Amino acid sequence: MKYYILFLFFLLSCSTVSETNNYSLNIEYKNSNNEEITIEKVNSDYSIELIKSDILNNDNYKIDLLVNEPTLYRLNIVGKNSIDFVLEKNDINIKINGNDISVDGSVGTDNLTLIKKYINNYQDERYELNRSFIQASRDNNKVEILKIRNQSEQLEKKFIKKFKELIWNMDNSIATFFVADYLKIDDHFNFWDSLLLKYEDDFGYTSYYKALNEKFNRIKVLSIGQVAPEIILNDPEENQLALSSFRGKYILLDFWAAWCKPCRVENPNIVKMYNKYKKYGFEVYQVSLDRDKSTWINAINMDGLQELNHVSDLKFWKSDAAVTYNIKSIPASFFIDPDGKIIAKNLRGPRLEKKLSEIFNQI
Repeated sequence: MKYYILFLFFLLSCSTVSETNNYSLNIEYKNSNNEEITIEKVNSDYSIELIKSDILNNDNYKIDLLVNEPTLYRLNIVGKNSIDFVLEKNDINIKINGNDISVDGSVGTDNLTLIKKYINNYQDERYELNRSFIQASRDNNKVEILKIRNQSEQLEKKFIKKFKELIWNMDNSIATFFVADYLKIDDHFNFWDSLLLKYEDDFGYTSYYKALNEKFNRIKVLSIGQVAPEIILNDPEENQLALSSFRGKYILLDFWAAWCKPCRVENPNIVKMYNKYKKYGFEVYQVSLDRDKSTWINAINMDGLQELNHVSDLKFWKSDAAVTYNIKSIPASFFIDPDGKIIAKNLRGPRLEKKLSEIFNQI
């Protein structure tokens, strides 16, 4: 009997998470004038799916939408407004009267609106600081430049603190997944770890939760304190060279390419640091995202990188190492300790020199 009860509970649970429902989007547009509209679905991978394109021939419009999970939609009044709304367990009513817009029927939409308002206010403040910084730079006012930089740092800290509080203290809301990119997982790993655990029961079945959780797990293996994933690629002489072969030393794992100007600018600093600290056990393992071998070799010679360790599979962004390390832009680097653990990321210029000085002055 217990087995039947458990099996019935499983069926009920499954039907709850996969149930498809039909809800209405009701648009009341005062004094509409044959406005062209589109209704789009924003998927968990941020791709846009066109649901409906139509003309508003009168002030009232209705469309039924099928959903099997809380979903982000976007109503575009072409050439005028764009309105995001979350379809959850109720019909949605949107009222438009000139620049006055209201959306009723969704707690997710209310939360999304609240979060976006806070983000917009922050972006406005940053915009004004940027304008002041540009003017101070033109005037070569070093005192003002330093002042603005400090203000910018404080503003960002304040934003992050309030953003976390806002998301954590509101009732579990699908809206959180739509604004997650404003708080980088890499920099706030513990926060997202706790939040995903907190949201799992309510939203673990949704594509939005799964996408963010998958991204989190990819980054988790590259977080500070984790053992750096292995890389085994060919060097310029076609010999395999493993990252792990340098275990016991401090390693700068550097992703670069001949076509990357910022990488080339940083290379002289890397060479300088290598020459200064190699006798203490510092190595550089450079992974090139080039596609052409001769271009790669020429860049090594031109930048004086011959003493460093070089590998590449010449697959551009599809390089096996770039995929493993989730590289989306270069230069990108990981600083690895003698135990093979990642202890810092993206150290360049003075920050790399400072880290090396801190480490080797202790030896």
